[in-house]
Amino acid sequence: MSEMTWGGIVPSAALIIAGGALWWWSIALTVRAYRGERVPVWRNPPKAPGRAIAARAFGAATLTLGVGIAPWGQLDAPSWLTPLLAGSVAAVFLLVPYFAAVIIHNRGVEAS
Repeated sequence: MSEMTWGGIVPSAALIIAGGALWWWSIALTVRAYRGERVPVWRNPPKAPGRAIAARAFGAATLTLGVGIAPWGQLDAPSWLTPLLAGSVAAVFLLVPYFAAVIIHNRGVEAS
């Protein structure tokens, strides 16, 4: 197994964390804008604040850059595993928190 360098991991991890934080903040802003109303799941929320849209765009771009510059090539693994790992990181940081927040919010709205 080849040795991974910290020089490639640290900037990548920093970008992934920063992008994830911006993305999660945008979700929180959007959910707050929809107090008492359901948040649309499969389309862009029309009442989302501008800063939520900007945070979502910059967060997704930053996270994608972080995943893209990650030193996946230094892994001693089959070639099909690298894109699978990259996609998994992106899905965990982007999709799972979004759907969880919207589902929890919408269930709370239906209960009240």
